[in-house]
Amino acid sequence: MMENKIGLFFDAENISAKFVDEIFDELAKVGKVIIRKAYHNWSCPRSQSWSTKLQEFAIEPIQVFSNISGKNSVDIKLTVDVTNLTHTNHVDIIVLASSDSDFTVLATDIKSKGIEVIGFGEDKTPACLRKAFSSFYELPKKKKKAINILKDAIQNTQKENGYANLSDVTRYLKNKDASCNAQNYGASKWSDIIKEHDSHFEMKHGNNKSALFVRVIKG
Repeated sequence: MMENKIGLFFDAENISAKFVDEIFDELAKVGKVIIRKAYHNWSCPRSQSWSTKLQEFAIEPIQVFSNISGKNSVDIKLTVDVTNLTHTNHVDIIVLASSDSDFTVLATDIKSKGIEVIGFGEDKTPACLRKAFSSFYELPKKKKKAINILKDAIQNTQKENGYANLSDVTRYLKNKDASCNAQNYGASKWSDIIKEHDSHFEMKHGNNKSALFVRVIKG
């Protein structure tokens, strides 16, 4: 099976270097990062926190000077580089690490070309940017209450017998909001959360044993 090739782009002016390890840990589950670039005015004192991470993860520092009046030079340079990459067959997935809403149009454009685009951003990331990605991961990972979200998804995908196919539930959540993935709720899979809250949900295998079905336990 072919391994996904990933192009990773950091808006180092907007994302903290303390999240670099977490981002690479998550991407290791997805594929191999073959392009890794971070954009900043590296002569700025605020960029010093990145120095260790650039070396540790072999991230290419892209120097961007703030010399365009009224414009964010990092946004422009990063957007140009990513757009150029979409015209090649070098990567299967493009990852943007930024909480800046200015990248909403870029993420939407990447997705419209049939390329998967993953976002990493902090809690401040606006909804418009989160929803522009194929998948969005909030930094830092923190366990949130997922029961109500799952209940809503199950009720919107359930059959007449009250059970919903877990794959349909997962698809519904991702289509509704790219940040609705189990990782953002402290688990690797939705089934882990369902098992943890067995007083709220009942899960069973289908006839072929591979499919999982879940229903809400009404109290």
